[in-house]
Amino acid sequence: MAPVPKKKTIKHFTHPGHDLAEISTNEEYLCGGCRTPGGVGTRYRCHHCDFNLHEYCGSCPSTLSSFMHPQHHLNIVVRTQGARQNQRICDLCGDSVEGLFYRCKLCDFDVHPLCTQLPQYVRHALHPDHQLMLQPSAPGWCAVCKSVCSSWRYRCKTCSFDIHLECILLVPSNGASTSRSVPPTGPPPHFYWAAPPPPHGAHGYGVPPGFSPQYNPVSEAQGSSKPSKGKKLGKMMYTLVGKLTIGVIANVLFGVGDFSSSS
Repeated sequence: MAPVPKKKTIKHFTHPGHDLAEISTNEEYLCGGCRTPGGVGTRYRCHHCDFNLHEYCGSCPSTLSSFMHPQHHLNIVVRTQGARQNQRICDLCGDSVEGLFYRCKLCDFDVHPLCTQLPQYVRHALHPDHQLMLQPSAPGWCAVCKSVCSSWRYRCKTCSFDIHLECILLVPSNGASTSRSVPPTGPPPHFYWAAPPPPHGAHGYGVPPGFSPQYNPVSEAQGSSKPSKGKKLGKMMYTLVGKLTIGVIANVLFGVGDFSSSS
């Protein structure tokens, strides 16, 4: 009889007491690292403590170079729950950042580890001539739901064509805007965003320097709070990242058929 394959286990500084086993389930859970929801797919788990960790949170690098903030590298920090902490907001999805997240201290830029996994470019049926790039911009109108985009969205800068993150997987109705449609009349509400420069660089992997199994790192526990930006995506983000990643690899044209949204 062939030996039973041994389950993969990891050690992680967010749960120093026990090893975490790699499992695959279809149950929803709360990631003990970044404190955001997870669902179907692979995760790391301590059964003894009922502790779960997103697969990416279990292996995310200590520093990250990302198109989302190309000016500087992002450093991973851990924010513990404590008294009199100002609320911090993920610049991309608008939800609170707690526990494990990436930060540029110089620019006061925060982002969930999971949010950094959104693909930079996607293709969409409503605008097949150009790729859409994930970026912040001045307010525009979502071509799918026809409401204002005031935060990060998938955008064709050349054509001023926008789709909300939460709308990118939806199959548009017959009334949805196309690349040749006339946008809604009147300007959207004023909201300022600085457009990012082109991406660059690579990142290194590993546990953040200075961390040890006995030390629960606390970085940026204090500091200024930021206003919520755009709609909060909540547990939709886990599904969104998974479907978009698979779809981009498969060169899927979003907005049709199999990749319609279901959370």
